[in-house]
Amino acid sequence: MVTAADLQTLNEATLALYTPELRLGGYPEAAFKFLSTLIGVDQINYANLDLQAGSMEMVTSALTPDWAAGVEGFGRCMWKYDMTNFDPSVNEGKPFFSSDFVSQRQFHNLDIYSECFRLLGMDHHGAVYVKTDETHRLWFGLERSGPREFSERDRLMLTLAQPHLENARRLALARQKVRDQLCITPETFATAYSPREAEIACWLTEGKSNIEIGLLMNLHVQTVKGHVTSLFNKTGCGNRLALTLHLIEQARLLSDIRMKVVEAQYTPPAHA
Repeated sequence: MVTAADLQTLNEATLALYTPELRLGGYPEAAFKFLSTLIGVDQINYANLDLQAGSMEMVTSALTPDWAAGVEGFGRCMWKYDMTNFDPSVNEGKPFFSSDFVSQRQFHNLDIYSECFRLLGMDHHGAVYVKTDETHRLWFGLERSGPREFSERDRLMLTLAQPHLENARRLALARQKVRDQLCITPETFATAYSPREAEIACWLTEGKSNIEIGLLMNLHVQTVKGHVTSLFNKTGCGNRLALTLHLIEQARLLSDIRMKVVEAQYTPPAHA
């Protein structure tokens, strides 16, 4: 059962996950901290499977001497078992544990245990699926050593955490694209919002808080809140994350429109 204290922990961990500094390259580490705050684990492994290339990128929260050998063993055996085969339909896409499939004794008798988890020094395995595009499958493997198995409280906390892991990756990906492809300025939103709303929208795409925006624009925080509320009303977004993602996508569309207008204004000379 999830308690009021658990929900408070989730709220605090979620705020830390959606940090303004979150970018795609730092997503695994941010997710490690998020998940470790919610449930006690000895190791978390991030796996990004590229279905087209047939390759798998893996990162760990706790590097051990035999970790690389364990990853190789995992790759050899993972397809044999529902709990490790990266199938998003397993348990209807919800978090699960090795104990949902086999007893601990049975788990220790499997080849994937001897070739992977034993090398990692782990006795209990959990997994959380993160939705992404059709060519990739993202998972977090949660590992525990010793007798302490995963509990129903752990399952509930991971179920609550799952959509935040997905949203955080969407936010990190959107910000990465902005950094690589766009230069968002207040002028980007000039045709959509008032001058102050446009500037605040620009700062929101950078993940700034109301207090930070107030300091940057020399405005009272209540004034900033009023403009943010106006942006909520104009965009129809229900929360700050949705608003940020909406503004990033809107900036991309507005930038495309501006480029098309510039291109349309230029008529190349006719060839003689």
